[in-house]
Amino acid sequence: MQFDLESFKKYRLHLIVFIIYLAISLVMFWNITTGFSTRVPNGGGDVYQSMWGLWWVPYSIFTLHQSPYYTNYLFYPMGANLVSETMSPLAGILTAPIQAFAGIASTYNFLFFLSFALGGLFMFMLSRYLVKNDYAAFIAGLIFAFSPMHIAQSYSHLQWTTMEFMPLFVLFFLMMLREKKALYSICAAISFVLLTFAGDIEQGIMMAAFATVSILIFLVIEKKDILNKRFITNLGIFAVAVLLIGSPFFVPIVIGAGSSISSASQLSNIAHNMLYSDNLASFFLPSYYNGIFHNLSLGYLNSVYGTSYQGVSYSPDITEKVSYIGYSVLFLIAFALYHEHRKNRLRDVSYWIAIGVVFFLLAIGPNIQIGSLSTGIPTLYSLYRIIPGFKFVREPGRFDAVITIALAVLAAIGFDHLSKSKYNLGSSLALAVVFTILILIEYNGMPLSASFAKSLTTSATIPSQYSQISGIAGNLSVLELPALPNLTTGSFLYPGISMYYQTAFKKPIVGGYTTRTNSTQEQLVQNIPLAVSASYLENGEGLIYPYPITEDYSNLTLFWLASYKVGAVSVINNAYTPAELSDLQSYLYTLFGNPVYVNANVTIYSTSGIESIVGGRSMVSYISGSWVPGYAFCDYSFPCNSNFSASWWGGNVRAVSIYLPNKSSLNVSFKAYSYYSPRKLYLFLGSNATPFSTMNLSTKISQESLNITLPGGFSQIVLYSPNSTFVSNEDPYLNFGISNLSITPR
Repeated sequence: MQFDLESFKKYRLHLIVFIIYLAISLVMFWNITTGFSTRVPNGGGDVYQSMWGLWWVPYSIFTLHQSPYYTNYLFYPMGANLVSETMSPLAGILTAPIQAFAGIASTYNFLFFLSFALGGLFMFMLSRYLVKNDYAAFIAGLIFAFSPMHIAQSYSHLQWTTMEFMPLFVLFFLMMLREKKALYSICAAISFVLLTFAGDIEQGIMMAAFATVSILIFLVIEKKDILNKRFITNLGIFAVAVLLIGSPFFVPIVIGAGSSISSASQLSNIAHNMLYSDNLASFFLPSYYNGIFHNLSLGYLNSVYGTSYQGVSYSPDITEKVSYIGYSVLFLIAFALYHEHRKNRLRDVSYWIAIGVVFFLLAIGPNIQIGSLSTGIPTLYSLYRIIPGFKFVREPGRFDAVITIALAVLAAIGFDHLSKSKYNLGSSLALAVVFTILILIEYNGMPLSASFAKSLTTSATIPSQYSQISGIAGNLSVLELPALPNLTTGSFLYPGISMYYQTAFKKPIVGGYTTRTNSTQEQLVQNIPLAVSASYLENGEGLIYPYPITEDYSNLTLFWLASYKVGAVSVINNAYTPAELSDLQSYLYTLFGNPVYVNANVTIYSTSGIESIVGGRSMVSYISGSWVPGYAFCDYSFPCNSNFSASWWGGNVRAVSIYLPNKSSLNVSFKAYSYYSPRKLYLFLGSNATPFSTMNLSTKISQESLNITLPGGFSQIVLYSPNSTFVSNEDPYLNFGISNLSITPR
C-alpha cells in the first residue's frame, strides 16, 4: 500500500493537535496515568457500574446472544430493564478487543484519556471551520476538552467523560444548515449516533434540543431562509440516517421503554433537579478538582455545591455543579463582543450568544441559586422539564457541555481579533502559548498533593478467586455483601464493586446497582434478612434486622438463598471494621461452615446443600409486594423515630406470604398505624373477594390479633387500604405501616 504524502500533509495538523491534547491529559491526570491498569477515577459506585457496562454489552451480545438492554445478571432472579440505564453501548462494543487484551480497567482509562484528546480535536475542527485561525481553534479545543465541567464528570461518569462527539455533531449540523450538502447530513447523523450511544442517551436528547434551538435562532434572530426544499430534504436525510444507523439500539429502547420510563423519572423532581443544577456563583469560582485552588474551593463547598430547598439541606454534589468559566476565557469572550460591537457586527455572533444564553437558563435549573441562597426565581428549565421525554435529563448542570461549546467558539473569535489587533501583542504562537498556560492554570485538574491524588482514584483489582467461580457448572447466583446501598449516606459503592467483580466470575448476582433502580428490585434484596443485617452492620449498628415479621431469620435467609439459587455468599471485607467483620464471619460460619476462600479483600462461602436444609421442613413467612422499610425513608427527611423506622410501609395492596408444610391453625398479631390520617385496613386470604377482617387505623399504633387456618403450601394474607383520602402532599407509600408481625401455631 503506497503512502499518501499529500493526505498526510493535509491532516498532519490534526494529528499534532490530537497528540498535544493527549499529552496534556496524560500529564494533568498523572495519578491515573501511573496506575493505568490498576486504578480508575474515584467516582464511587458509578465508576464500577460503568466498567460493568463496558463488559456487559459485548458479553451479552457476543456470548449470551441477547440484547444488552435487559439482564438477569443483576437483581437475580427478577432481572433489570437497562433501557434507561446510563450505559455507553457503542463504547463497550468498540473496545471489546481492548478489553480482551488489556482488561476492563485499562479500557476504561483508555476511554478516559481518549475523550480529552478527541474532545479537543473535534472542538478544534469546529472552531477552525468557523474562525479560520489555527491558534484560535486550538484555544477553543483546550477550553472544551479541559473544561472544569468535563473534568468533574470524568471523575464520576463514563457516559459524560465520552462527550467528545458533541462538537463534532455541532460542526456537521452547522455545515448541513449553511452549506446544505447531503454528505453533511450523513456525517451529522453518524456523529449523533456516536454521541448518543458511545456517550449517553442524555447527550442525544441534549443535542436534539440544541438542533431545535439552532433552527429557531436561524429563523428568528439571524432571519435566514433555511426552510427551503434543499434544507428540508437534508434534514430528512439526517433523521432517516440516524434511525437506520442507530436502529440496533433504538429498537430495543422503544420495545423496553414502557417499564423503565417511570424509574428513569423517579428522581426528576424539583428538589433533585436543584441539587444537580448550577449555582450562579459556581461559574466564577475555581473547581473543587483544581489542584492549585483545591483548598480554596473547600471554603465554599457547602454553599456552592450543596443546596437548600423547602427547608431541607442536601449534601454537596460536586460532580454536577462544577461550571467554572475562567477569567482568561471571559476576557477573550468580552474582547470578541467588544470587537464585534465596535465593527457593528454583533449580529454575526448572535447565534452563539443565543445558544449560550438558552442553555445557561437550562443549566441553572428550576430556581436560581446564588451561593447558599435559593431565590425561588423560576427559569427556562421549569418549562423544559414539563416537555414529555425531556424530563429524562434530570441533571440540569450537564447542559454546561453545550454552554462550553458556545463559550469556546466566542473565545476563539476573541483570540482571533486579539492576535490581529493594533496592540502589537506579539506573534499568534506566543499569544496562544500565554493563553494556553493561563487556561490550564484556571482549568487545571492536576492533583498537587499525594493525598488529594489518592482520593481521586480507586483500586480496580479483582481478587483472583472470583475467576474460579465462573468455572462452577450449573445455574447459580452470587450474593455479595454489602448488597444494599449505605443506609446513612445512600452510597452505592459496594453494590457497584459487586458488579465489577461479577465481570470476573460471570454469574448472576442477587442485587446490583442501576442508576434507575426501582423499589421492586430493592425489595428483592431486602427480602433476605442476611442482606439487610449486613447493611446495618456496615453502618455500625450491628447485625440487626428491623423486619416486620418476628421469626427465625436464619431460616428465612436460607429459604431466600435457596429460592434465588445462591451458590456462593461473598463478603467485601473493606466495608466493615475488623470487629464488624468478625461478627459477620462468625454468623456466616453458623450458616455455611468455614469459608472456601478468605484473604484481606474478600471472604467467600459456599452455600452447597441449602436446598436440603430448607426443603419445606418448617414454616416461613415473608412480606411480598412493594413494601418500603421505614429506615429507607429516613434519607428523605421524614421524622424517623424508632416506631417509624421499624415499620414497613405500603399503599393500597400489599401482602404477607406464608409457607406451611401442612395445614395449620395460626395466630397472627401485629402493630399497625397510618402515618397521615385515619383509614380502614382490610385483610383478605389470597384472592378471596371478601375480607376476613377489617381494622380501623389511626396515627397511633394499635395492636391487632386474629386467628386463621391455612392449608399446606403457599398462602397469602393480602392487606388493602384504599387511598380514598390521599392528598397531593402525602407519600402514597405511607398509607399504612406494620411492625412486630408474629405468626405462630395455636
